[in-house]
Amino acid sequence: MPMLRAAGLLAAAYLLGSLPSAYLLVRWARGRDLRTVESGSVGALNAFRATGAGWIGWAVLVLDVLKGVAAVAIGGPGASTLLQSLLATAAVAGHNWPIWLHGKGGKGLAAAAGALTVLTPVSVPVWGVLWGIGYVSSGYIVFGTVAATILVAPAVGFLAGWGFGLAMVPVCLLILARQRDKIRRLLLGTEPRHYWRARA
Repeated sequence: MPMLRAAGLLAAAYLLGSLPSAYLLVRWARGRDLRTVESGSVGALNAFRATGAGWIGWAVLVLDVLKGVAAVAIGGPGASTLLQSLLATAAVAGHNWPIWLHGKGGKGLAAAAGALTVLTPVSVPVWGVLWGIGYVSSGYIVFGTVAATILVAPAVGFLAGWGFGLAMVPVCLLILARQRDKIRRLLLGTEPRHYWRARA
């Protein structure tokens, strides 16, 4: 693939991922800046916190997943695993650090779920199972998230092929990068258990 086309696809994937659906919907429906509400994260979970468990949060979740799907799909049906991995990484980077909001984005989980579903569909249910085990065994949402994100690539590599497992690594690293504050609080013993409305 010509380098210019690849660069264009990666730029498009980043821009798709960076579309601030949570910010725009909450701003339109509630007149609130999501960056100043609850955790300040511009993603589905904070949209739920800011507006209640209603249609806005669900709409944000669906749109964020679709951003990831669209970003990887633009590579076309014949795209290589490497290209799809790069497109998924660009989309999650866009969601986490959107140019439109001066780098203030979300945590990347929903966008990653959409992108990785195109890359290797087994990854999302595997991540969900690992998250559930981590959360139930520890009582900490962040522990479930971090444990699942660390373990999902080798698990997918074992189940679907190591090429797919390796392709997931950049996306997983971006997710972990956005969890660093919660990881720090977990290590310090200040992270609350069993919360959904506490800061993230």
